[in-house]
Amino acid sequence: MASAPKVSKICFGCEPLGGVDWGLISLSDIASAISRALELGINFFDTADVYGLGLSETRLSEILGAKRHDVVIATKGGMSWREGTSGQRAEISRDSSPAYLRTAVEASLRRLRLDQLPVYFIHWPDPKTDIKHTFEFLSRLKAEGKIGHIGCSNFSAEQVRAACEVSEITFLQLPINLLGDDIDLELAKLIKEKALSLVAYNVLANGLLTGKYNTHSRFASDDRRARLPLFQGGRYLDALRQVSEISARAKADNQTCAQYAISSVLRRDSVVSTILGIKSCAQIEENSSVMFMAPDCH
Repeated sequence: MASAPKVSKICFGCEPLGGVDWGLISLSDIASAISRALELGINFFDTADVYGLGLSETRLSEILGAKRHDVVIATKGGMSWREGTSGQRAEISRDSSPAYLRTAVEASLRRLRLDQLPVYFIHWPDPKTDIKHTFEFLSRLKAEGKIGHIGCSNFSAEQVRAACEVSEITFLQLPINLLGDDIDLELAKLIKEKALSLVAYNVLANGLLTGKYNTHSRFASDDRRARLPLFQGGRYLDALRQVSEISARAKADNQTCAQYAISSVLRRDSVVSTILGIKSCAQIEENSSVMFMAPDCH
């Protein structure tokens, strides 16, 4: 089995570059944060073709310039879309069929201006396509040199095992955080059995674990948190109580709430990196410090 590329413990999440679902963003601020991330030793960038319907990939390539060849870019596919009309959201559906993936991979290569995608994840399992057909085809694309490493995102243990039967899987991407997102025992055993590199996302629970929100916080209609169940009613109040307790532990450990949440996930078995949606230099400065706090046990 080919070894996984060495990636930084912090992965720069590029979904905000898509310009959708994150409220007001500043492209210049994100560009500055990417530049600072490179200076701090961050070499791992996560995007997806569906983020901004290709816009995140295009903008990431433009911001990185020639440096895009020196870092590990992970993108995700298997989501087709039809653009909405009259300001409506795009219609998005899962499609991991070989025919669609050929088109999707070629499009990602063009937008990222790369000859090979360092890491390619299937974003979500497609119930209409046999997993073995999907990953047999990805293996073919890897043999053609279009993909460096193959990964599964949001897959169950059974689905990961099916993929591993026909393809060499390097990475697994899953939500993990201190508010309850976690992996089950069967999947944890499989990760060790197959020596998969685990990349954690939603580590800060859509920002809740930064500790900066309270009962008076309000979110604009173009911010996903305005519609997420975690930020509604009693569930939100319960989460805020949890965050308050976590913040107290973080303070006792001389960390910010965000740093504590990130470093806690990084100490988990098999976790090689944590994806953080970064929108400013201040965020990358605060969060990157955990790279030097968490022991490197991988």
